[in-house]
Amino acid sequence: MNLNMLKKKQATKEVKLSLREKKHQANLRKNNGLYFQIGLIATLFIVFGLFQMKFVTSIPEIGPAVVGNIETFEIAPVDYIIEENIQKKVEKQPVKTQPTSLENPKIIEDDELIIETVIDTEPVVVESAPEIGDIDVVEVETVIDTFHVSLVSDYPEYPGCDKFSDKKRKFKCFQQKIAKHIQRNFDSDIAAENGLTGMQKITIVFTINHEGDIVDVKARAPHPELQKEAVKAVMSLPKMKPAKQGYKKVNVTYALPLLFKVD
Repeated sequence: MNLNMLKKKQATKEVKLSLREKKHQANLRKNNGLYFQIGLIATLFIVFGLFQMKFVTSIPEIGPAVVGNIETFEIAPVDYIIEENIQKKVEKQPVKTQPTSLENPKIIEDDELIIETVIDTEPVVVESAPEIGDIDVVEVETVIDTFHVSLVSDYPEYPGCDKFSDKKRKFKCFQQKIAKHIQRNFDSDIAAENGLTGMQKITIVFTINHEGDIVDVKARAPHPELQKEAVKAVMSLPKMKPAKQGYKKVNVTYALPLLFKVD
């Protein structure tokens, strides 16, 4: 009995609690809509009040500008005088001419025409012309370009090498002829006479000018006598056909090493 009563009581409590919860939830739903309407109305009132408010902006008053004493200047009137160009009329009086008398006129023959000439008796001063002395004529030397022998369009031509038409073969002939000429004309005994032994090297540099002559010979040797002998041998080279760069004759430089052994 007691258990049944307890169960009934608990059941009634649970029913009451469930009813309360349902009412509470229903009230919450109603209250949410009410709260939303109240908030919306309050917001509208606030916005309306803001539109009705007047915001006063203060504008600073600017006083009248203080201007100092202004000096007044009086401009004196200027009287302008207009001058009129008045041309006086000059009355021309007729010139009275006296009639010339034609009685007994003197006729002058053409052969007896008299011409009056006025001779100026003042002496004429003739200035002597300045003496011109001897004028020195300065001859302007034409500058001839100088190139290395390998950089010209036409190589210098040694006598006897004109039989070759090919430029390379003609240049090889040029080199061989120069080497043979120097070997034949160089006295190598000078090295032994000056106490030199072993391998000797002489470097020779010279120029074949635009006329085909050998000029500006320079030699470097271990002894001054060998240097003189090398220059002498090179200066004995024959006149050659000058080199050309395009259609212009030019100077060319050529270097030649000379090696020989002294026992």
